[in-house]
Amino acid sequence: MSYIEISSAPKQLSQEEVHDQFCEWMKTKLPCNAGRREFTRGRYMIRVATQETVPAIFDEFKRALAAREVTACLYIFNDYRFADGNSDTASAFKFLAEQMVGISRLPACALAHGAPLTNEVELLCPVTNQLTVFDDFECIAFCPQSNNLHDPLYDPLMATPFTAVNMSSDVYAFSRFVDDKARQSLGHPVHEESDIEKISKLFDTCVSSWHRLATSIIKNYEAITDTRKCPVHVTDDGQYWVAAHKDPAFAEQVKEPHKHELPELYARRITDEWLAWFRDGKAYNAGGLARDGVSL
Repeated sequence: MSYIEISSAPKQLSQEEVHDQFCEWMKTKLPCNAGRREFTRGRYMIRVATQETVPAIFDEFKRALAAREVTACLYIFNDYRFADGNSDTASAFKFLAEQMVGISRLPACALAHGAPLTNEVELLCPVTNQLTVFDDFECIAFCPQSNNLHDPLYDPLMATPFTAVNMSSDVYAFSRFVDDKARQSLGHPVHEESDIEKISKLFDTCVSSWHRLATSIIKNYEAITDTRKCPVHVTDDGQYWVAAHKDPAFAEQVKEPHKHELPELYARRITDEWLAWFRDGKAYNAGGLARDGVSL
């Protein structure tokens, strides 16, 4: 496959240079507060990858998840053809889809045109301490070209300094957040607490905090986006966010607005399932708790 290139392409950076520059961006410029929180806590696995190494990195990520060492994984692809100022978003997304096929049940062409790249990971839930399958470990494509106002797929939410793919689970990330808060406020994990009222109050506090965090992230992106070309905002009722892409599509070749749930809805659904476990002993299943965005 051929890609659009610019004759003034920069020199190929070393893997170490790309890794270090990306980490500096994560530390100082990433608009996503939740991602920066995990990075500063040392819970973001960041690897410079190739098509050949993606499956091994995914296996490494799963082992680190099981050990509670990480929450998310970032695959960085060091290819000067897609450096900032080169190529275009459509080509970069097609390239990234090709790199990730080793952990996908779908072909690259489907990933580049709106299909999700989702994997299931069986883990102990940080809150209930029950073994369950998290079915929403989604891979999302990012590239520097997404920040180009003149690119047909302009969308700063999908912009990073180098081509990359992020892999994370909203359900698992919220679970780790609640576990953190429990250890801070209760002094121990939730599953060691016997007072159901304390647990319920903790969950309410965490939903509110996670919701405020998510809302602030959307507002951060709204502030750096030309919303005339790329809508992004929180709805008036405060329960949804709107963006020019569908979460959790791996990548898209057409920009269309979609509405997505904010934590006041999806995190509350998760805590309801946890409470059913703690109060009634109902088996906890993390599967099916995340919801796809809806086209407007």
